[in-house]
Amino acid sequence: MYDVIVVGGGFAGVTAAREAAVRGCSVLLMEARDRLGGRTWTAPWNGSVIEYGGGWVHWHQPHTWSEITRAGLEVELSADAQRAGWYVAGQRRSGTIAERDAIARRGWDKFVDGVREALPLPYEPLYARDALARFDRLTIAERLRELSLSEEERDVLAAELESLAHAPLSDAGAVSVLRWHGLSGYSLELTQFTGGRITLRRGTGALLDAIARGAAFERRLEAPVSRVVQRAGRVEIETRGGDAYIGRAAVVAVPLNALGAIEFEPALSEGKRQAIALGQASRGIKIFLHARGESVLQNAIRPRHPFGYLDTEELLDDGTQLLIGFGIDAQRCDAADRHSLQLELDEILPGYQLIDATAHDWLADEFSRGTWAIHRPGWYEHHHAEMRRPEGRVLLAGSDLADGWAGFIDGAIESGLRAGPGAVLLSR
Repeated sequence: MYDVIVVGGGFAGVTAAREAAVRGCSVLLMEARDRLGGRTWTAPWNGSVIEYGGGWVHWHQPHTWSEITRAGLEVELSADAQRAGWYVAGQRRSGTIAERDAIARRGWDKFVDGVREALPLPYEPLYARDALARFDRLTIAERLRELSLSEEERDVLAAELESLAHAPLSDAGAVSVLRWHGLSGYSLELTQFTGGRITLRRGTGALLDAIARGAAFERRLEAPVSRVVQRAGRVEIETRGGDAYIGRAAVVAVPLNALGAIEFEPALSEGKRQAIALGQASRGIKIFLHARGESVLQNAIRPRHPFGYLDTEELLDDGTQLLIGFGIDAQRCDAADRHSLQLELDEILPGYQLIDATAHDWLADEFSRGTWAIHRPGWYEHHHAEMRRPEGRVLLAGSDLADGWAGFIDGAIESGLRAGPGAVLLSR
C-alpha cells in the first residue's frame, strides 16, 4: 500500500508527488500518456524545438518563478513584432504594434473596468465574491455587448479576446479575462507580457524534469485510470487495463474536461458532478506554420479567423520563418490540410507561402479535451470552492482549479503545492 497515489503526470501531479514524497510518504504517480507533462509538451519539429502546449512563463507567476530559480534554468525574451496587422469589417490595416495596442487599450480598459473591486486579491478569487458575481454571470460576448466601442475598437478587442479565450466568446466566462488582468498587476502591457513573451531556454520539459527530480517516487506511464474507489480507509485506483493499486490517500490531477471519464465510488458530491458536467470552455488550436515571405517579425490578428492571432516565433537562417497561431476551435483548423491552411494564411497574413504546419489537437485528446482553463460563467460563484474541497481521502487538483493562474503552469504548480501536503494529512 502506498501512502499517496497521484493520478495525472502534468505539472500539478508531478509537484504533488514531489511534495508528498519529500514529507516521507511512499508515492506512486500514474499517467495515462507515454510521457509526463500533461498539456505541456516540448518536442522537435523541422529543426526547431516547439511547445505544442503551454510554454510561457513570467516573474509575476510566483510559483513557477520560484521553481525556475531553484532549478537554475534560463529564460529567453522574444522580440516585439516589427509589423502589426489587424482587420476591421474584413479590411486589413497595418502599422506598428504600439499603434494597434493603443486601439486595443481603449476597448480593454472598458472591458476590465471594475476588476479592482471584483478581484482586489487576485490569488483569492472569492475574497470579494459578491462583487465578482456580477462579472462571473457574463460570457465574454455579453460583456462586450455592454461596452460602447467603435467598429475598429470592437474588432481589435474581439480578436485579442479570442486568442486569450481559445474558445467562442459566447462560451467563455468574462472572469477569465479579468483574472488574467488582475494577476498581471491590472495592466494591459503586463497581461500581454505574462502570456506570450518569456520562455524557458530548454523548454518546459526541463522545468518539469527538475521538479520530478526533487524527490523519489514511483511512476507508471501509459496507465489510464478508469475508477477511483474508496473503502475501508483506503483508496483503490483501477486502470483500464485491469491493474489495481492501493493507497491511503489520492490526488486526482487531471484536466477538468477529462474528469468525467473517471468513475468515482462513492460518487463525488453533487456540486462536483455539476462542475465536471459544466466543464471549461477552451476548445482552441495552437498551430505552428513554417512559411516563406518577407523576413520580418509579424503579428496579425483577425476576429473569427481559424487562427486569428498569428505571430512570428522565429526567423530562420534560410529566410523563412516559424509562425505560431491561435484559433478558437480546433475543429475549424486542420494542420494536415495544406490547401485550406494556405487560403487561411492569405486571409490573415497575405504574401506568405506555407511550407509546412503542425499542431496537437488538444480538443480531440481524450486526456485533456481542451487547452488552458477558460471557465464558463458561474464557475467562481458556484463551483470553484466545492472542487477544492476534499472528497473523503481524495483531493482533486490541477491548473484548472488553481486560485491564481488557472490554466497556466503556475496554476498547476500552485495546485500541486497544496494537494501534495493535503494528501499527506489525509493519509494519516
